[in-house]
Amino acid sequence: MRRILPLLLLLALVSGACAPPTLITVEANDAPVVVSTDEPVDETEQETINGVIAYNHIEALTEIGARVAGTEEETEAAQYIMDTLEAIGYSPERQYFTESDDYGDEVESANVIAVKDGDAPQEIIVGAHYDSAEDGLGADDNASGVAVMLEAAELVWDVDTPYTIIFVAFGAEEAGLLGSYAYVEGRDTRDAMAMINLDAVVAGDIAYIYSDEGEQAAIRDWALDWAKSNGFDLQTIRNVDLTDPEDGSGSSDYAAFQEAGIPFVYFEATNWSLGDQDGYTQVDPQYGWEGEIRHTEYDTLEYFEATFPGRVEQRLNLFVTVLYNILTQFEALE
Repeated sequence: MRRILPLLLLLALVSGACAPPTLITVEANDAPVVVSTDEPVDETEQETINGVIAYNHIEALTEIGARVAGTEEETEAAQYIMDTLEAIGYSPERQYFTESDDYGDEVESANVIAVKDGDAPQEIIVGAHYDSAEDGLGADDNASGVAVMLEAAELVWDVDTPYTIIFVAFGAEEAGLLGSYAYVEGRDTRDAMAMINLDAVVAGDIAYIYSDEGEQAAIRDWALDWAKSNGFDLQTIRNVDLTDPEDGSGSSDYAAFQEAGIPFVYFEATNWSLGDQDGYTQVDPQYGWEGEIRHTEYDTLEYFEATFPGRVEQRLNLFVTVLYNILTQFEALE
């Protein structure tokens, strides 16, 4: 996710300045209880309600070890996701693919896909890659995104949703976004109204949601408004440049959908006020590798809990709850 460290290895705060989104809302069915205040509350004082299931998924995925694309560990992670979705009640399938990575080597991997039928055939695709870099255990990048997706899939399983939801665990993202491009090229996406990307959501200082602007920002603006109204500190960077500064390529799985003309929303935790102010420095440079956690030995739950106690739980609570409410409440105007 994002970029590989060299040789292996402003801040736009939105707090009520959002333009009114062109959408309406519907009432949620059995929505998770959240702390509700007129103003956002300090995250350290907010009760953690969601995220326990997600935390357990991060533990399970990182126990597998580094899940490098095309390895047995990546395959084991895919099986874990399959088993989890089946236990919830879904009938997941694998989409196998063989593609060349950034170095021209062939990689065999698979996407894991599960469908939750909604009141309308239009689809919201929720995606997170399950492979990781070689360094660290990939707790943040990206067991965290998969974990949020899996908990959300469990929460919506027996709840009416306005739209059909496609949950996709992408393989081989770190090898060049191979899984997401294979999905877009190999599946029928004519009914896709939006893609929600979850990537590295627990380690960074600030919780963000990104999108393109204009009409394509409808879900983002709805989520920002909902989060503020319910006491969650969720921020955005308007007109955000998410491309890799080294080669201009897309930095995560949203890119394949963006290129296909499908609006995207992207959840991430980082800190755009640090370093080169490009979103790659996630935390104060005294931590991690000069402020970066992704693709380093510091990408472990053990390091997060010792260095940023309580952060993982808070991030999981925020992202699971906001995602759940998007999937159950958001309804675009015709």
